[in-house]
Amino acid sequence: MLSAHQKQLALLLIGLTGGIGLGLLFSIVLFSPNQADERWSPNETPRLEGPDNSLGNEDLTSVPRDIADIIELESALDRRVALYRLLAGKGVSEISELLSRSLRLEPTQNLYLVQQLLFVELARLEPRKSVELVWETERVRWETLFDLVASYSSSVNAEEALRVFSKLPEPWKSRSIYVVFQSQQSLTEAELAEIAEALSITNTYNTWITEIEISELIDEPRVAFDLVLTADIPDFQKKRFLTQVTSRWIEREGTGSISSMLSLVYEEFADTKSIYWRTVVAEIVATEPHIAWEQLTSLPVDVQMLFNDVIFEAWVDIDPSAAIQAITSQAYLNSMISEIPTLLEPWIQAVSGEILENIDLVPRDFQISAIRFAINHLAQHVPPEDVIELLERFKQRGFNTLEATDSFVGIWSRKDPLATIDWVVQNLERGTSNGQRMLWTTMPQVALADPQKAIEIALEHPVEKNLEYSVMAGLLGEERIESALSLLPQIRESYLNEPIFGSMASALIEVGRIEDALALAETLRESQKPRFYVWMVLPWLQDDLDSLLEYLPKLESAEIRSLVAGTILDAPDRHVALSEKELEFVQSFISEETDQP
Repeated sequence: MLSAHQKQLALLLIGLTGGIGLGLLFSIVLFSPNQADERWSPNETPRLEGPDNSLGNEDLTSVPRDIADIIELESALDRRVALYRLLAGKGVSEISELLSRSLRLEPTQNLYLVQQLLFVELARLEPRKSVELVWETERVRWETLFDLVASYSSSVNAEEALRVFSKLPEPWKSRSIYVVFQSQQSLTEAELAEIAEALSITNTYNTWITEIEISELIDEPRVAFDLVLTADIPDFQKKRFLTQVTSRWIEREGTGSISSMLSLVYEEFADTKSIYWRTVVAEIVATEPHIAWEQLTSLPVDVQMLFNDVIFEAWVDIDPSAAIQAITSQAYLNSMISEIPTLLEPWIQAVSGEILENIDLVPRDFQISAIRFAINHLAQHVPPEDVIELLERFKQRGFNTLEATDSFVGIWSRKDPLATIDWVVQNLERGTSNGQRMLWTTMPQVALADPQKAIEIALEHPVEKNLEYSVMAGLLGEERIESALSLLPQIRESYLNEPIFGSMASALIEVGRIEDALALAETLRESQKPRFYVWMVLPWLQDDLDSLLEYLPKLESAEIRSLVAGTILDAPDRHVALSEKELEFVQSFISEETDQP
């Protein structure tokens, strides 16, 4: 950790940097290009204009007293002097009114510059009102104006500024608070920490402190990495600092010793989240991944297996041909064959448009999975007819495309289920199990688009294909209960379809329609009822134990009551925890003489 003196020095340096940056910003936005020689620092106090300041060669009595007339002045200095004479002695309400009035004028560059000055003056007096008026400007100006208000309000009352900006939505909240931290000079680090905790802005405070400490340690990557990893800041901020430290590391040492860099990263990051070490490794290898790959292969296997996909992906982005040759050499296949599926993915994605021409570069054992991955990628980006044509060309070359076709249909069905099912029913032989998987993948999507068409297609196939269940599962999965109920009369009588009624009952119970759920039992044969009630019990237990215990004595027969009671008692603890009294109540139904199924 930094000493108090070092932190004070770092704070001063960052403050100066911020002041210079803001000063440059304000000099650009407040003055037109032909007045670029005029300078205005945010530390300057505009109200110090004295009576001797002239408005060009005009007499002071000719100074405009209307905001619209001031905007028409050509000289930035003249506008500034005139404005501050207009503002002399005015309070928050009067300045707010002037600023509000200016927001209704025709936008011009001069208007924007005058408004900047008004926001500065109002920010010093009442930052809360300044923030309210920022929202009334064009969105493109919010960033600049919030920076302006945060900087000037913090110079007067940093604590009040923090209170105001802590109520903003993101990203304006964190950005403005950061500006306050950077600009204020009245509060100590301890005081800022206390205020940050009270206002629930500790993350932003910790990030700011971390940035100060990183500025001191940036040339010591190991120490800087440790600092970032242990800092109490969000992951996205850690990634930003890790990138910053790594960039500086590469700038100082170059890429001649990537292997030693990767070794240090492995030592520091192997036990951390992958998002951390991936950020660092990606930055190290970005410009020369081929050199990084060559040096990686000289490191221990554990290091190679951890970092190889990041390096390979960077290499693929630059030179996919060279990258694929590296991992398909016999030497690499002998030592790292288990890594090939993972490494192939970015390469396949990069060459998916030419996968047919490049498939022979893939080791034979991985070609089928490579085709499937390429098809999945293309299905997201090209018309379905192009994918179908590519699958046919692979098939003509002797490749097994059944699994790839199944995957493609799954993606297509989520985009256009009706077109997908029309193609599937005419091309069942192109998928696994004579199209069974394609049908099962597509039917739930068709049910959501057109329930009646879905059930009609299901009924055209043998009941053994269980397509009626897939239709109902699609509807119930999206809580389309009424649509599912409307299709129940068309469900064929089969033991394969019996679970449909249990699922339907569970869906009804979940929405509190107990009577409707129990009424479904009346549509079943006596031999089907025991299984129906068993399917109902667990979801009923989870959703509404009280109603289950209430209805238990009312169930249609002693046999069913005993069956349901036994199912309740056999339920895993994760589903229900009965009180002693409830347990005795349920057990009382088991005493009835019945045969359990």
